[in-house]
Amino acid sequence: MTMLEVHASALAQVDEAYHEFLLRYDATKKCVYGFVEGKDDPSFYRGFIERFIPEDWSVDLLVSGNRKKVLDAEAAFDWTRFSRQQIAFFIDRDLVHFLQPDCTYATNVYVTDGYSVENSIVTRDVFARLLQEVHNVIDWTEPEKTALLAHFDARLSEFQELLSPIMAQIAIWRRDNVKANLGNFDLGSVVRIVDGRIASCEGREGSQEKVDRLCQCTGAEAASVDAQNEMEAAFKVSEGPTKLTRGKYLVWFLALITNEYHTKISQFVQAYKTPPKSKLTLGVNNLMVVAAPRARIPISLREFIERTYIAYIEARNIAAAAI
Repeated sequence: MTMLEVHASALAQVDEAYHEFLLRYDATKKCVYGFVEGKDDPSFYRGFIERFIPEDWSVDLLVSGNRKKVLDAEAAFDWTRFSRQQIAFFIDRDLVHFLQPDCTYATNVYVTDGYSVENSIVTRDVFARLLQEVHNVIDWTEPEKTALLAHFDARLSEFQELLSPIMAQIAIWRRDNVKANLGNFDLGSVVRIVDGRIASCEGREGSQEKVDRLCQCTGAEAASVDAQNEMEAAFKVSEGPTKLTRGKYLVWFLALITNEYHTKISQFVQAYKTPPKSKLTLGVNNLMVVAAPRARIPISLREFIERTYIAYIEARNIAAAAI
């Protein structure tokens, strides 16, 4: 085996993000570190973290690739050498806690309140800010704004309810370790907007038709109807569609509904006969970057940052002052 092959083999055994961390880490630097799952996650976490840490401190976020790789990186550390308050790990709840309620993590692992970080972004407040700050809908009265937000809440509930059978099938696959390429699922072939309401696409009205389309796209087989119904019932009894709808589906919904209401703003806001000119094109690919800075920090995340990064920085400052 050549030296290049030995190096490649070593990298295969060590998480790439962890290896990158070792290259970047500087014990003397005023920096806190974090491991996140996907490429869009830093746009969510960085802004919140930077609001709390002092200006002369920085945060370095490393993208691991997925939930398992983040946890693998945490397990790879020799925690006698590093501080759990300086180095944190951010993972999505996914369906793990629904399927394994007793799942626990290290103290420096943050788990999202909902399925993923996107669940904390797809809210009525962010929707309103996107209409105002991206689509330039500014000439609305308070009653008009209140009515629009109520419309949004109703459409979001309809969307999550409509996807319940799909999420139930995904939960079955996760439970049974069935590989399904969810990235290939064409959500627009199942859900659409009709007259301002969320509706099933033609030919996909029933739960089974939706699941059949999911299976067609992902290449995985559907569970029995009884198994689907049982899982869907359990899904709704637990945290349910509100928290457990897949984040990427919510991002798709937010982009769709925001653009739809901008296009038809004259139906909701009397001041507009035609839609105002947008500052940029809003779509699924850029929504996280645009929407994340407009989201409120979840209480759980604020408390996590305080007991990790902030506690570490304060301890460093105390130690420096004592010298």
